[in-house]
Amino acid sequence: MQVPDFNYDQAFDRNLGWLTPEEQAKLRRSCVAIAGVGGAGGFQAQALARLGIGSFKIADPDHFELTNFNRQIGASCGTLGQSKTEVTRDMILSINPTAKIEMFPKGIDAGNIDAFLEGVDLVLDGIDFYALEAKLLLFKASREKGIAAITSCPLGFGASLMVFQSGGMSFEDYLDLRPEMTPEDRQFALAFGLSPTPLCLRYMNNRASDLSSGRAASVVPGLMLVGALAASEAVKCLTGKGKVLSAPHVYQTDLLTQKTVRKYYPGGMKHPLMKLKKGIILKFFLPRKKAASETASPEAAEPRENALRP
Repeated sequence: MQVPDFNYDQAFDRNLGWLTPEEQAKLRRSCVAIAGVGGAGGFQAQALARLGIGSFKIADPDHFELTNFNRQIGASCGTLGQSKTEVTRDMILSINPTAKIEMFPKGIDAGNIDAFLEGVDLVLDGIDFYALEAKLLLFKASREKGIAAITSCPLGFGASLMVFQSGGMSFEDYLDLRPEMTPEDRQFALAFGLSPTPLCLRYMNNRASDLSSGRAASVVPGLMLVGALAASEAVKCLTGKGKVLSAPHVYQTDLLTQKTVRKYYPGGMKHPLMKLKKGIILKFFLPRKKAASETASPEAAEPRENALRP
């Protein structure tokens, strides 16, 4: 897309003051890979485009559906059935027509992960929560290539943020994933690792998540927050503006409860205290949630307090 009167310096001039001209120039020279550009990745892509990132690699095999309307920035009546990568590309180019964009419309896999990460300065994880193997592939390959990878997960009206760098703890070790785990156990390990202090327990109800069916509720404020958190951390990673705290440091915030925590979990989720906490949630919270979902109709589901809330 070419716009005759587009001027990069003028378009992103209002970033200056919070960014120096040198930092803005670094962002323009940077290439960011975003795996998954539906919910989390869509807001990440928009935020990075408005920060003036010069090059993108975007991957997503899906098309927009009606069920995406409540939370995905690219979902609208005008984009129903359209490729998420193509819609995201057009959104980025409508903000910065000079941006360079390479698309991977079949998503990422073992056959194209090297091409996806080639020449990339930073990786952002926007992969669906239930596509765990794709997440593991992304973080493993990024680590092997020495590329920092950011994951920011929406959690109700809040979000969490973690950065994985080659010199720190790996994504798989942090989650304490083990070969003998069942698929459901691995999925719960991911959920617990992304939200070790689940600030959203105070107001979530029995329709919030169902690991067996692959349904997870999500609201747009949490996803907008994901875009803001990931983009802000990307600025730090790409320009050196501020200290980057790698996992097992975890940052979490919730807009509804107005609570924020930043914690360091030595050993990640394999620490004895975290294993105990995980066991308590599995023993007390999930059975109650399952029982409630079996006895209550969807219309009767109401927010409820939980004894394990932070």
